Amino acid sequence: MTGLCARFAKSFSGKAALIAGCCVAALAVATPSSADSAVVTPSHVLPISLSKQIALSDEITCLAQNIYFEARSEPADGMLAVGHVVLNRVASKRFPDTVCSVIRQGGEQRRHRCQFSWWCDGRSDQPRNEVAWNAARLIAWFIYNGQTQDPTGGALWYHAEYVKPYWREAFVAGPQIGRHIFYLNAESRRSSG
Repeated sequence: MTGLCARFAKSFSGKAALIAGCCVAALAVATPSSADSAVVTPSHVLPISLSKQIALSDEITCLAQNIYFEARSEPADGMLAVGHVVLNRVASKRFPDTVCSVIRQGGEQRRHRCQFSWWCDGRSDQPRNEVAWNAARLIAWFIYNGQTQDPTGGALWYHAEYVKPYWREAFVAGPQIGRHIFYLNAESRRSSG
């Protein structure tokens, strides 16, 4: 685990010491092995109820799964960007208000009609690459707990650079990060300047 933490910290040069120091604790919070697991919290944070811990764990796990299945081969910036799109959607009135609901939106009735293709593709949702899964869990924890900045500028959509979905014309193209192109709502771009 220490090796993963060191590699992750290198991608955030200014915060490397903080990230390396929090890494293992973050993974413990992100995916406790059981409902009775102790949650590691800074001393200045009051302990939260077990039901709240489980809900947070579920939300972080959903976020980690999305990062893993959508961007596990991306560098840390690409994984961060994909994770931030989910939280941007949670904050938007256009989408559901929890991480898991955003990720699971669509696809209930028909396969391949969901927001994130891995969720309704009919394949197993069990991560198989342990290193990538650990990185996704760590990044999800940092994103969910507000420890990272959104590299997408508030994007709500993205697609891989090698596809050209019909919906892209309806939005303002944002940055390309890794192999994904991110998109903003035209109204949000106008209101922010």
